[in-house]
Amino acid sequence: MIRFNNVHKAFGENEVLRGFTLDVNEGETVVIIGFSGTGKSVAIKHLVGLLEPDQGSVHVDGVEVGALTRRELYALRAKIGYVFQFAALFDSLTIAENIAMGLHKQGHLTEEEIPERVREALALVDLDESVGSKLPAELSGGMRKRVGIARAIALRPKYLLYDEPTTGLDPVTSAIIDDLMLRMQRQLGVTGIVITHDMRSAYRVGTRIAMLYEGTVRQVGTVEEIRQSHDPIVRQFIEGRAELGPIDAPEDTATVTPPVTRAAAPSA
Repeated sequence: MIRFNNVHKAFGENEVLRGFTLDVNEGETVVIIGFSGTGKSVAIKHLVGLLEPDQGSVHVDGVEVGALTRRELYALRAKIGYVFQFAALFDSLTIAENIAMGLHKQGHLTEEEIPERVREALALVDLDESVGSKLPAELSGGMRKRVGIARAIALRPKYLLYDEPTTGLDPVTSAIIDDLMLRMQRQLGVTGIVITHDMRSAYRVGTRIAMLYEGTVRQVGTVEEIRQSHDPIVRQFIEGRAELGPIDAPEDTATVTPPVTRAAAPSA
């Protein structure tokens, strides 16, 4: 289970999160929606220790992320797969090498076992193993998205974080990515958090949907509860009218991570 409890985060005078509270139960997929710049990506970066809250706490499986030693934080990150908005593949590496990189770093598999895990991950996202020898530039945007998911699931994570998984894709390819996210939940049993502006995708993949507005959760509910919401801000967003525009700083404010002070890891 993931729990955000009254999380506050500011960058200088810019308050991005202002009491963000949300529970994500095991086995569900929670979709976080909101206008650009409202802190959605900032929120999930707290899960992997890239950011620490100024106030409040973030817990994963009952353990507070901010209290972990460096070694414990690495162990936590091994349980969390991150699917980046634009796949974030290394252009100079083949697809197989991109997927295998985390497996080599994790160190749980032998050199003989890694290629088989790569093939398994590709198969789970409906890509033939021949794709493994290609470079990212040789693939379509939709295929690169699938590779991003394959790289994340190759590590056998308990949790998957998706950052704008359907951005820049046509409706047919977006539907394929939605189906893959549903498969990850049903076939692998992973718990997911999806950040998206795409309400069609949110309605398809979400167990629950939470709207982040002015740094806090404006409304959270089932797909049907959000679809039928009478809240004027929620309706404005889901109907595609964005006259209010961004409320907080652009979300990539958080790409520069402030120094993190942690307790020293125990010696080996």
